Amino acid sequence: MTAEQVTTETRYHFPPAGQAVLLLAAAMTTIDSFIVNVSLPSIQSSLNADASRSQFVISGYTLVYALLLVFGGRSGDRRGRRRMLEIGTVGFTAASLVCGLAPSIEVLIAARVVQGAFAALILPQILSTIQTALVEPAKTRVLSYYAAIGGLAAAIGQLLGGVLVWANIGGLSWRLIFLINLPLGVLVFFGARAWAPETMSDKPDDNDLGGTILFGAAVLALLIPLSLGTQVSWAPWTWVLGAVSLVLLAALWRYEMRIEGNDRAALIPPSLLRVTTMRRGLLVLGSGFMMFGGYLFVFALSMQDGNSMTPLESGMSMAPMALGQFWGAMQAPKLIGRIGVRTLQVGGLAQGLGAAAVILPAYLYWPHMHFYHLLLGMFLIGLGNGLFVPVIYRTVLAAIPPQRVGLGSGLITTVQQTTVAMGVAALGAVFSIATTMQAGFIWVLGIFVTVAILYIMFGARIDANPGNKQAR
Repeated sequence: MTAEQVTTETRYHFPPAGQAVLLLAAAMTTIDSFIVNVSLPSIQSSLNADASRSQFVISGYTLVYALLLVFGGRSGDRRGRRRMLEIGTVGFTAASLVCGLAPSIEVLIAARVVQGAFAALILPQILSTIQTALVEPAKTRVLSYYAAIGGLAAAIGQLLGGVLVWANIGGLSWRLIFLINLPLGVLVFFGARAWAPETMSDKPDDNDLGGTILFGAAVLALLIPLSLGTQVSWAPWTWVLGAVSLVLLAALWRYEMRIEGNDRAALIPPSLLRVTTMRRGLLVLGSGFMMFGGYLFVFALSMQDGNSMTPLESGMSMAPMALGQFWGAMQAPKLIGRIGVRTLQVGGLAQGLGAAAVILPAYLYWPHMHFYHLLLGMFLIGLGNGLFVPVIYRTVLAAIPPQRVGLGSGLITTVQQTTVAMGVAALGAVFSIATTMQAGFIWVLGIFVTVAILYIMFGARIDANPGNKQAR
């Protein structure tokens, strides 16, 4: 970008270096949601932790991250987006240091929760700053980079995790996956201070503290029995907690209706859920991220503990998924322009074929399956996800009134991150009840294929207003 473009494409002083720093911050927080997956077997061995407790190293981060995203976004609107980005980066980096030095699984889980809380202060500021500080065509260009980074983060996180554990630099093993955030955090902090503009909203919304607490309690009451149920033989308290989760969800709905009725901003706006396309879209988005997040968790455990892959080879298995995800995200706008919401069905077909292509070598070659057996299947799964996410976002957001897009975006992001945590717990529970790791892995893939078939059959019905050109 030239000096003249800096003037004409930005409302503030926001040079390419500042844009790159914000995209690095987005990559850092998103990769951290997934980099732990491939490292879990090493963490369990080092800290003498079982699979049930180690799930919370992932779900503790993603759940808190999801719950506080809206809070983080509104805090930036009110107190300044660069300021909240800097606070979030300092806290995230400090928590990463504690994770890297953790002497026990309990300390690691606690530090991951703190890390997720500060990550939720970082991510909302990035999109808001891009939206506020840039004008076209720079805005669309940087948003495209942001979307590509988001799509690649899951696969790159697992690939990077495998490489770092394998490298074992200085005998640090899995601790490197957290300590690598220290130089990145320093770069983001000073880069943002030097090159990112300070922006804030003229009319910021209040934070829905009550809704956040109720939603968090409801999800936690569901995650705990899903994560620990098998280990405690589904004791009565696990069923009680499940019932409590339903009661809390009902209380949340009534509370949010009252909040919105008083003209306040709700964490989960009931009026948005009455929009048919929004409701259907969140159902599809949530189920998709449950499957994707849960599959990545089960994949890492299966390949290393059951199939005897090294962390490096397990991480390398993610490379074709990353390539497919990137290529799918780049092709999605063209395909959406041609066939609209039916792009979801194409994505479902790719994911279903990919999952089936992983089942076959898992059946034939276990426990001596190698990464080259998975090339086609993992590429297709990534391709399907790359097509799946953009069409859901575009279709759902097109159904929301322009003045409420901010609320809708926050709700979409909250559902996305929450269902990743739920997928880890739910598919982890399915995996744990199987008699062998091979059987558990194939069961999870079978569920993946079933969900993909449902997308193929019913995906076109997500858009209640198929004539909506924006969705196309």
